[in-house]
Amino acid sequence: MLYRYKITPGSPLMTPLMSDTLFGHFCWAVLYHEGADYLSDLLDLYDTGNPAPILFSSAFLSGYLPRPAMSRLNMKKTGAFVRRHFGKDKKKFFEGLSKISAWHNRQLISVKQWLNLKDNYSEEKLYEEFITEHPDENKICEIEVSVAKQVNRISGTVPDKSAGPFYKEKTWYYDGIVFDLYVEINDEKMNAAAEWFLTEYLPENGFGADKSSGMGNLAIVCDEDFDSECFSVAAPNARVSLSLTAFQGMERYRAAYRLKTKFGKLGGDFAAAGTAGGDPKPFKKPVLMYEPGAVFFCTERLSDRPLLKNIHSDKRIRHCGIPITLPLTVDG
Repeated sequence: MLYRYKITPGSPLMTPLMSDTLFGHFCWAVLYHEGADYLSDLLDLYDTGNPAPILFSSAFLSGYLPRPAMSRLNMKKTGAFVRRHFGKDKKKFFEGLSKISAWHNRQLISVKQWLNLKDNYSEEKLYEEFITEHPDENKICEIEVSVAKQVNRISGTVPDKSAGPFYKEKTWYYDGIVFDLYVEINDEKMNAAAEWFLTEYLPENGFGADKSSGMGNLAIVCDEDFDSECFSVAAPNARVSLSLTAFQGMERYRAAYRLKTKFGKLGGDFAAAGTAGGDPKPFKKPVLMYEPGAVFFCTERLSDRPLLKNIHSDKRIRHCGIPITLPLTVDG
């Protein structure tokens, strides 16, 4: 079952609202609330070949979904489209090409556009939608970049005078900005856990880096008006990911995608101390992932893939690259 939650930032965010990070927060919440044995048993369910008990999407600006990562129109089709919609004289033609170039960089499409195209999707049809429904180009946030150095929390000093600085990005969202988060639940026992985690635990404890100093404050409510049947497709031939995606055997699937390298860090207690005690070793191995919007040319839901293993020196640590996917019929 697919659910949708509405997220309103109440403070700046230091960490993007990405699917794998949300899954990590969920695991720590379960550990603190139910204990280590419960979490271990839960994670083992992801390796059974059955649909994952619970999955998270990344968060998208409310009313939008990731744009399918399809190939651009070739020059011949682009030229024909521009002449048809913008005009044939040189000035209008180049104005049209500039508009198309700007469209290439858009990674979100409106839910309305998605619903119009889900049964017969193509890039040319998407451009037709952009013509009739002009994309909103308004900024939604400001990004503040600051320079910091590591500080010893006991002595209050910089431990290594020769250590270079690192940069931190703080994202300030404008008033009224809301995000949509999709949650797929395939085990009804997870319904209460998801509701508690999203509407109680995260608002009370914060999300991402520097939450102890007030960052990552979120207000989250379940979208009671959402009906997942609106995303149904009569004869799908592809699936589009709403999550960062990486799983064993992914190379066997023909796909169109944008890549992102994740340099993950451990959270919770492991951010302050090592997994076996001693000095912390918070960094995971880099993981190359498909960004949301990846198109898999298959009809499988892909929610029964296993968690990634061997991504940290502690073999217990795993990483979630299992995607929530929506069905799509790609034209041609």
